[in-house]
Amino acid sequence: MFLLGRSAVLRALAALWLVALCLCAAAKPPERKGRDTLVIDGVWKFLTDPENKGERQDWTQAAPAQAKEITVPGLWNTSAAPGYSGVAWYWREFEAPAGWKGQTVRLRFEAAADKARVWLNGLPLGEHTDGATPFEFNVTGTVRTGAKNTLAVRVEGDARTGAGLWQGVLLMAHDEAYIADAVAQGDALGHLNAAVTLRNTSAKTGDATLDGRVVAANAPTRDILRTHQELHVTPGRNLATLLLTLRGKRLQRWSPQTPFLYRLQLVFHQEADILDLLEVTFGFRQFDWKESAITLNGQPLQLAAIAPRPSQPIVIATTEDAVRTRDSLRRLKEKGTNLIYLEAPPPVLLRLADEEGLLVVEGPRQDAKAGEEMRELILRDRSHPCILAWNLGDVDTSTAKSARQLDSTRFLLVGPAAAPRLWPPGQNEPSSAALPPGFLPSP
Repeated sequence: MFLLGRSAVLRALAALWLVALCLCAAAKPPERKGRDTLVIDGVWKFLTDPENKGERQDWTQAAPAQAKEITVPGLWNTSAAPGYSGVAWYWREFEAPAGWKGQTVRLRFEAAADKARVWLNGLPLGEHTDGATPFEFNVTGTVRTGAKNTLAVRVEGDARTGAGLWQGVLLMAHDEAYIADAVAQGDALGHLNAAVTLRNTSAKTGDATLDGRVVAANAPTRDILRTHQELHVTPGRNLATLLLTLRGKRLQRWSPQTPFLYRLQLVFHQEADILDLLEVTFGFRQFDWKESAITLNGQPLQLAAIAPRPSQPIVIATTEDAVRTRDSLRRLKEKGTNLIYLEAPPPVLLRLADEEGLLVVEGPRQDAKAGEEMRELILRDRSHPCILAWNLGDVDTSTAKSARQLDSTRFLLVGPAAAPRLWPPGQNEPSSAALPPGFLPSP
């Protein structure tokens, strides 16, 4: 439970001592251990609903007898319902740990194509209308701890573009004050800028501490940098900024030749009581525009791009899927490719590109509302060092400038496919120079 801060305690002390005289000593709240996660991928129940009768027949409560098994993450059109477009339902039963009682619990979907409506234990949670971006619900008052829960999801999808719960589903339990998001971006000089969003769902105001620890991804037990920040947390959204500098031999820059990664480990706590934990992977690297050429860490970047266009979303659901994808990225590099265009890739694919040193131009899906989806993708993916540019497509200047405000460290590719313009990092207008050789994929 998020506790009142020291300043609030002092203000209330005069009133509390009278109450304390009349009461026995209150039991100390249980010590928090941080975030607990329950992944609910795997085998779900599934049934198509071509007549759209599911809600009328109480499918929000439980799966009907004729429902069959399906694997999540996955596309229904490549497994349980080949060629089917329309409405379909998913169900999953799970038990929330008894130890979650009294904690804040969130339910997160990494992506559901294309429109999803969600119920937990028969109660509606809400809906999401973009098929490639994450969404979540606070289910603290709905989930049953130490007991069985039933999750029902109604999805509208198109077999031609891929349909279903094609990315992961998980539950997170933590204190009512928690780390909602963190972005970590490092430059070539070793400067790390981390923006941390904290959310306090209680009505209390309190003092807390945010600790940051930087480690090398290949040596996560050895500290490289540490930081400590005292915070006064108010109800609602709170922001914290961590500014760190790594110098000397400990600084290893990320590049396609040396894809060195670091992790920022965050601990949000009140003394020994850990409210939440989060880890973000990032790299130290910097893109620039000098004399009509793209540079990485001050060196000219020779590019060779490709733009694969799979007809279906790329699903990476198993260890075997990840191994095959990693092998594919390595083969591309062996053939001389160092830049790949991707449309709304799953986060695990970007993680593999980070690790293998393959540059990425990321854009929205062709059939999506480009500006809205791109905004959510930037918010989700801007810590990945592999991303060279955001491919906005043919959007207006206002949309491009909004994207620039979300991330000033990368290039923006804006305009029709036949004549795109390149906006260099930190600039609010496109360059007049031609695109560098190899930046656009061959026809």
